[in-house]
Amino acid sequence: MNNMPRKGILAGAVLIGVAVVGYLATGMKSWTALIPAFAGAPILVASLIAREERMLKHGMHVAAVFGLLGFLAPAGRLVPKVAKGEVELNVATLAMFAMAVVCGVFLVLCIQSFKAARRARRTD
Repeated sequence: MNNMPRKGILAGAVLIGVAVVGYLATGMKSWTALIPAFAGAPILVASLIAREERMLKHGMHVAAVFGLLGFLAPAGRLVPKVAKGEVELNVATLAMFAMAVVCGVFLVLCIQSFKAARRARRTD
């Protein structure tokens, strides 16, 4: 069996964990601390669906799309702040950084897996 669904489940769970920790660390004052879960939950669900062999391709493509969105959203906020030198080291910044890293790594793993699957189909 392909191990990408396991990696997706892990990535989704980590993102949900980042969201919960961030929400609690900010005193549960703002729902925006839960934004990493908005990427993590779909990645987790799509990866769970992808564990079924006939749904592997579809589930992992959906998970990869949410991985891409989960990377672009915080990166789009962090990059301008870093460029202007306006980065504050706080819970929100750490959560955005963690979300970008987890989603970025997951997306790279997905792309590598998709390329390997395509090569494997060509040799069959």
